[in-house]
Amino acid sequence: MTHQFEYKDYWFNYVLDEDPRKIKDLIREEYITSQGIKIHLDIYDDKSKNLEKTVIFSHGTSVYSRFYAEWLYNLYQNGFRIVAPDLPGHGLSGGERGHFTMEMFTQTMYDVNSWVIDNFGEKNAVMGSSLGGINALYSAAYDDDRLKGAVCHNAAIFNEKAYKKIIDMTFLLRMLLPLVPITAKIAPKLHFSVFLYLDFYRLCKTERLLERIPLILEDEIFADKYTAMGLRTQLRAPLAKPVEEIKTPIMIINGDEDALFSEDYMREIYERLTCSNKELQIIENASHLIFQENIPEALERIVPWLNKVL
Repeated sequence: MTHQFEYKDYWFNYVLDEDPRKIKDLIREEYITSQGIKIHLDIYDDKSKNLEKTVIFSHGTSVYSRFYAEWLYNLYQNGFRIVAPDLPGHGLSGGERGHFTMEMFTQTMYDVNSWVIDNFGEKNAVMGSSLGGINALYSAAYDDDRLKGAVCHNAAIFNEKAYKKIIDMTFLLRMLLPLVPITAKIAPKLHFSVFLYLDFYRLCKTERLLERIPLILEDEIFADKYTAMGLRTQLRAPLAKPVEEIKTPIMIINGDEDALFSEDYMREIYERLTCSNKELQIIENASHLIFQENIPEALERIVPWLNKVL
């Protein structure tokens, strides 16, 4: 399914400090095909810089790659080419809105990495935030032989009942969760509001970002409903290999005041990693949206590690 959305300039609302017009002038857009679906890519690159290192960035729940434009622009300024796909069912990519599995996501990232290798070379890492951070971990397990690193802002292993650790369940959600696997078999494309389990106002702490939450929720490209299949995959999807067997170097980064992902859970996953150059970074006094509210602190921790593994 192809959607007739356009970015226009609505995403300017999510850029807090940089000039969004400079970012817009830099970005080049491409489309590739993955699993028969058109995948939209934002590419942050300047051929005159001869950049050798590429970061493939995966966005979080409901949003799309350009929600992170300011963060990606800053990362680019630190010497990395950025390739940021809109995942299937999100942003300007094709596919049924909000309809996906983790297998679809990791295959998409694999196909994007193949495109990057063909066009730019093999010094590549994946990175993601929230559901995208989980996608980065799943991608490291799936594409373990080709990736040089994975930065996971938030991590989780869905088939280990991660939802019990990352979701503050309401009574309604506790009632609905047992029905999700059954519904996914009977009516896999039945849509549910993401607000059943996500309160976007709890994800940030600074006033200037809090006042933008209504704008995010009114964004016509915001995928505010996920299908039963999309919910089921977040309850049961396994990694392609056990987390202990992943060879790709992994950094897990988190805010210590993240309303969804606790420091304890991140440490639990980190301790199970056996890969070389693994690293855990906790940003103090930081919420869930570190790539919007804590860009300097995140750069300080991530850039040296990426330079080391790439």
